[in-house]
Amino acid sequence: MSIKRQIFGFTLVELMVTLALVGVVAAFAVPSFSTMIANNRLVSASNDIVGVLNYARSEAVKSGRQVIVSPTDGVDWTNGMSVWVDRNANGSMQASEELRRTTGGTGAVSITSSSPSFSFTGNGLLPTGSVAVTIQVCDGRGGEPGSSITITLGGRIRSEALTCA
Repeated sequence: MSIKRQIFGFTLVELMVTLALVGVVAAFAVPSFSTMIANNRLVSASNDIVGVLNYARSEAVKSGRQVIVSPTDGVDWTNGMSVWVDRNANGSMQASEELRRTTGGTGAVSITSSSPSFSFTGNGLLPTGSVAVTIQVCDGRGGEPGSSITITLGGRIRSEALTCA
């Protein structure tokens, strides 16, 4: 009498076909996933900047003094931002003035501004005689979406989509 044994599992051919299908799906998914990560990095950097600007404006109103936002290293916005109260209203930070907040660099994201630094007055506006400030957040991918953050003379902070060059 012959006993048939039932064997459960995959054959080598079935395993190879499955691996080939997974490879094809991964080949399509990985590029779009890396684009999604880059886009999220831009959105995150833009939201961080808007948060810093709202904080600076709020501190200006709360303290009733001029609050300045400037690049942390004094030159490049990509290396971070600093927020400080300008107690003597001379536009440069002294040892006696309090640094309220500082942010780190953004890495692969490029930040450019129409102004080397700017301030909010004690009532939350940009100072008399200044112009609206525009900050652009992009990365190295040309033609991809970025963000343009505008601070109006009235102190309103607005973020809009931008196509990076």
